[in-house]
Amino acid sequence: MAMFHLSFSMLKRSAGKSSCYLAAYNARERIEDLRTGDVYDYSYRSDQFHHCILAPEHTPLNIIKNSAVLWNEIEKVEKRKDAQLSRYFDIAIPVELDNDAKIALVKNYCKRNFVSKGMIADISFHDLDGHNPHAHVMLTLREITPQGFGNKNRSWNEHDLMDEWRASWSRMSNRALERAGSANRMNHRSLAAQREEAIALAKAAKETGRLDIANEQLARAVELNRPALTRIDRKSWHTKRAKTLRAAEQVQAAQTKQAANDFRQLFNSDVSHLMTVNLNTFRIERLKAKPTPQQPVLVIPERKRRFKPVQAKQRDMSLYYGVAPKTEKPTLLRRKREINLHKLYDFIKTFMSVLVKHSVHKAIPETAITTLVAPAVIDPLQDAKILADISQAEIIIDPVTKLKITRRQWESMGTTGKSADVSVPPDANYNHEPEKKQKPEKTSEAISFPPLPEEKKVSTKSNGFTLPKLRFGSGKRKDE
Repeated sequence: MAMFHLSFSMLKRSAGKSSCYLAAYNARERIEDLRTGDVYDYSYRSDQFHHCILAPEHTPLNIIKNSAVLWNEIEKVEKRKDAQLSRYFDIAIPVELDNDAKIALVKNYCKRNFVSKGMIADISFHDLDGHNPHAHVMLTLREITPQGFGNKNRSWNEHDLMDEWRASWSRMSNRALERAGSANRMNHRSLAAQREEAIALAKAAKETGRLDIANEQLARAVELNRPALTRIDRKSWHTKRAKTLRAAEQVQAAQTKQAANDFRQLFNSDVSHLMTVNLNTFRIERLKAKPTPQQPVLVIPERKRRFKPVQAKQRDMSLYYGVAPKTEKPTLLRRKREINLHKLYDFIKTFMSVLVKHSVHKAIPETAITTLVAPAVIDPLQDAKILADISQAEIIIDPVTKLKITRRQWESMGTTGKSADVSVPPDANYNHEPEKKQKPEKTSEAISFPPLPEEKKVSTKSNGFTLPKLRFGSGKRKDE
């Protein structure tokens, strides 16, 4: 879609900029500023499509040899530290045209509006095969003579002249679109100014009785009743905030366009005296036709299923709409440990052996003389009493004092809350010996070796000079 974009700016030395820097960026070249010695290299960029310099006929050829020579001459001529170096602008080219038509359109526009007045235009074309074809243009501020640059022309800075340049680009672009067979058009004015013009034309057409023209202009005013699109810098195109802003603006533009189409359909139809108005939005809607009667259709109910049908996996639409994908965190599952039954059995056995110990009855050796004993009469009450006494005499270990006591004493301590006197029977064995530590294996013990015999020092005689022997201590010195 053809869009109008044309903005003029002034390159100033007071802002810390150099014309060589801007020329190197636009032409994707390596240019050295001879005045400061700085080097600007943008030759690594590959979006340069075409570059040319347009100048008046009487311009010296040595000045327009290339961009480096031209703008170093400008830097040499300008002496002030706050000098204005160049006027530059970037211009959006309609995508409906082919590359040759795009280049010819920009060149004709610069020749008609700038070169004819005495300016030199340095033009660079970028991204002509992409979605954002545009051109960068740098214009000189001084008049050119056969001897070189002259004085600055202040009339080129008038604001009315810039409005004329914008209108000229709009007219030339619309002619090029018409020759290319495209129905798209562009306008250099704001949306508010275009809407006011459409309302004025509708009033004039209604006074003359041309209702068809008046209705078309009113529909155009409805379509223009929206805010202008916000310009987004190229570095911010792919940010989430820029995408959200652009999507909201496009939705609003589509709504106004749909409202304008509904307005046209309403007044172009044969039932223009009938209309439907939505009271919630105050929007004119289409007149809905009466529904045609339908024949009854036999519908077989769906068979009941024992299990729920498998639901289709939801597609990830983050790549289509630019939203963050919804990912669910997997549930944390505890790892099941295998139970070692042997270790569990050993632990229970050890625990029970320490907690409860039954009394051990020593086996009485049978006497050699056997005696005949009469069979005793079985008494059930006496047997129950004996079993109760045995259970009460059971020996347990106090978990606090670590002493061996009977169950009867433990129960008396629990009921009275006082410490009971423990009577030690003569046949009880309360000597609790701790478990003996196993001796380490012989291989782990330190091996002791017998001492080595002392070495006898053999004195070596020397034929040279020897010192007398000296002794320190309480003993007397003996002369040799």
